[in-house]
Amino acid sequence: MPQGWDAVIKKSLDIQEFDLTDQESSLMQKRALAQLSGGRLTPVAFSFGWVTYAISALLAAVGENKLIPVPDSPGIVINARSRYSRQNNSWILGRIIRDFNFWKDKGVAEAEREFLAARQPSVAGDGPQQKQQPRVALCVAVYEADFSKTAGVVEHDWVWYSGLVCAVFQLGVSTIPWGLWGDWSIFLVTGCGIMLSLASGSFPQWKAEKWACRRDSTKTAVLTRGNGWKDAIVIIGAGVGLDLEDLSGGREVDIPHTRFWASIMAALWVALLICVSGLHDHTWFLLAIGVTGMAQNIVVCGAPRNPSAFGIHLNFKEAIVEDKVMEVLKATEEKYPYVGRSLVDVFFPSGLREDEEEYWKEAGKRAKAAEDSAKRGEK
Repeated sequence: MPQGWDAVIKKSLDIQEFDLTDQESSLMQKRALAQLSGGRLTPVAFSFGWVTYAISALLAAVGENKLIPVPDSPGIVINARSRYSRQNNSWILGRIIRDFNFWKDKGVAEAEREFLAARQPSVAGDGPQQKQQPRVALCVAVYEADFSKTAGVVEHDWVWYSGLVCAVFQLGVSTIPWGLWGDWSIFLVTGCGIMLSLASGSFPQWKAEKWACRRDSTKTAVLTRGNGWKDAIVIIGAGVGLDLEDLSGGREVDIPHTRFWASIMAALWVALLICVSGLHDHTWFLLAIGVTGMAQNIVVCGAPRNPSAFGIHLNFKEAIVEDKVMEVLKATEEKYPYVGRSLVDVFFPSGLREDEEEYWKEAGKRAKAAEDSAKRGEK
């Protein structure tokens, strides 16, 4: 390839030449690490933007010492027993709410289809007008923590394995100039970049922040985006799940040695950048390696995943569907005391009619009586 092309491509390796700003590039790495971190290995591919991320991670560690980004999807987490609700501050729960349409059990879709099919309008006479089409006002999907799996231990999916595949591909590309022209510098830079990428996600604080909550919870929590969203996700802890109310608080975790290791990583990334600036030949291979890594990072940032990939293992119980929100809440309360009642304030913020107020007062009394009876039975 002409020397002039090498110079142009070498210049393009500078992150400032890309359309991504420093902040956007750093956020991409941060979200990719938040998606895959928490285990022994965090396979986020080597790409452009890691130096920028390392510097921003060092600044964050020196300041608030927080690695996990804020949730990129809004949501509310409600304690079914106390009716207390809070805005979600957990990355994991934010992604679970965002991706619900992807991971929801097929039983949810079947319940909605059956409901709509049973209420299809008939044509009135010979006229073209039809009655209003039925719709799902609210669907309450009920899940229970899986007794057979350990909460907080992730199950690897294709998103996780994509990092390993990408790393192997990058190493393969980097060996081409070594094999053809005896230039091993691209391979060395790529190998060092991959090792630094893996090390950047191996800080213990990633895992500590990601699952900063109590375990073996008996609480029942409800996840939703609030009034106007047609889905409410009920998760029963059953004594083996994570405390989702606690998790949603985004509890701060401060591991002092994170600052030290963040400083070391930033220094190593800057050193690698200096080495890259000294390359003169075959830099177009490094460009291809970096672009491949960026593509993997982008896919990881946005890819929908199952809750089990975040260490929250669930078993589907049932879906409750009606064409009126109040009817859904009443049906839910009959089967799961306190749960329907906990959603009343969310979906009816302006208050209830007098007869509805009376109904929920009686429902609360029934739920309390059943709870007391169960406690006496345990004694």
